[in-house]
Amino acid sequence: MSRLMSNLAALAASIGMTVSAGTVWADRALVIGAPEAERRGLWGSGDGVDTAQALRDAGFEVITADAGSVSAMRAALSRFLAGIEGEDRIVVHLSGSFLQGAERSWLIEADKVARPDLANIDDIGLSVDTVLAVAGRVPGAAVVALGAASGKVEAGDGLGTGLFRGAVPQGVTIVEGNAEAVAGFVAGPLLEEGRSLPEAIAAARGLRGRGFLSESVVFLPVGEERPVAPPNAAEVERAIWQATTAQDSVGGYESYLERFPEGFFVAEAREAIERIRTEPNRLARLAEEELALSRADRRRIQRELTLLDYEPRGVDGVFGPGSRAAITRFQVRNGFPGTGYLDATQVERLALQAERRAAEVAAEQRRQELEKEKLDREAWAAVTGAEDEAGLRTYLERYPEGLYAPIARERLAAIEAAAKARAEALELADWQAASEAGTVTALNAYLAAHPEGAHAAQARERVAALEGADSAAMQQARAAEEALGLNAVTRTMIERRLEQLNLAPGSVDGTFDADTRAALRRYQRERGLEVTGYMSQQVVSQMLADLGNFLLGPL
Repeated sequence: MSRLMSNLAALAASIGMTVSAGTVWADRALVIGAPEAERRGLWGSGDGVDTAQALRDAGFEVITADAGSVSAMRAALSRFLAGIEGEDRIVVHLSGSFLQGAERSWLIEADKVARPDLANIDDIGLSVDTVLAVAGRVPGAAVVALGAASGKVEAGDGLGTGLFRGAVPQGVTIVEGNAEAVAGFVAGPLLEEGRSLPEAIAAARGLRGRGFLSESVVFLPVGEERPVAPPNAAEVERAIWQATTAQDSVGGYESYLERFPEGFFVAEAREAIERIRTEPNRLARLAEEELALSRADRRRIQRELTLLDYEPRGVDGVFGPGSRAAITRFQVRNGFPGTGYLDATQVERLALQAERRAAEVAAEQRRQELEKEKLDREAWAAVTGAEDEAGLRTYLERYPEGLYAPIARERLAAIEAAAKARAEALELADWQAASEAGTVTALNAYLAAHPEGAHAAQARERVAALEGADSAAMQQARAAEEALGLNAVTRTMIERRLEQLNLAPGSVDGTFDADTRAALRRYQRERGLEVTGYMSQQVVSQMLADLGNFLLGPL
């Protein structure tokens, strides 16, 4: 630790080695507003503009104070006032919440909860009028920049928010605006050499200037030699703190605490010591950080963990909880401490195992491909030939993307084309036969065999036409039979004659039922008569002729 303290002391000394005890500083600045820790900042971590440092870099001796304490603000103003008359130029930067009342204005303490009123405002606020009076000690070269914070402040009796714009002391320039814009102005355009104040204000945008605004007066002359601002205790502490955080070790933080027991970063130093001492696997984490793994490296490691079934839950180049758990499983299985952080040896071991596993996977895939190819060939060998439709279909069901699938599909297409041609030829032959017969029975037989045939619609039309004609003919035949006036005896004789001819008329009872009609149709068909199933004069004559021939017999 003593060596570290020596190094830090040397660092502190190097900051102030160019400063002599008798140096006189030509410019002075007062910065009050943001909390000192934010402004000093290790500021690098903050988003705001560090006006105090910008002024120091421009050669100003800077006095700072928090806005958290009115007493601290007044003390800073008092130090600023001491010997101010000898300054070439001064800058005052106030930022925070402002209240006004009774033609006066105040910068109030930050984070003030109670609502101040006109009676107690001086207890929590720095008088802006007093600041302007102090600035008036350096007429023609005094800038007071007032940056109003965005937060809303509740004002009590006799007060309102904002600034009272009263008379400005002679030779004092006031610049107003929101806190961010004013800070940017102070750290930027205001400190650019060769600019008048009106030009600097115009360059900043969104700001208002009043009071002394001469176009002929340059705030910082071009090429004017200005001394470097003297280092103060805050700068020394800040530099040492920056070096300490960069080292980020228990020894470093303890050295800082030993040198600055009441420093601004005491709490942070103690928290850092506790963090380091309680952080699990800290050394392992630091070892992994030294590897400087790129995002591509991390993705490769995640792929290797996945290949080895350690399940990192994604390959995105980010080592989240899933990846850390996977690394831990890899470490435990390989005899390493389960820290969840990798070192160079473990990265190499993981890569070797993943490479071997990849080779095994590739070999297994090739083996499976060869086995599948073997089964494919065996299934094809089982197909008996180009006409083996069942065999071809079975092969394609099992191996739709098989080695011989194109050949199988080609052969099936040929089989199906031939079958289609045969079916079309058969359908055409059946249609021609039905068409030539021209009967309802023949046409219905065609439709039963080919309900969706090429001539099905035509067949149905012809059936409908024939059935319509048959219906009219049947009505005529029925009327002709009724005109004969056949009685029961005559009907019985006709049935007996049909029975003698073995035409199966059914019961011989003088009633013409369905069997009788069928027997009559058979009789008419055998004798070349019109087939109706009804008796007619023609049928009676034929039966009498048959009976005569039967009685005469052979001569």
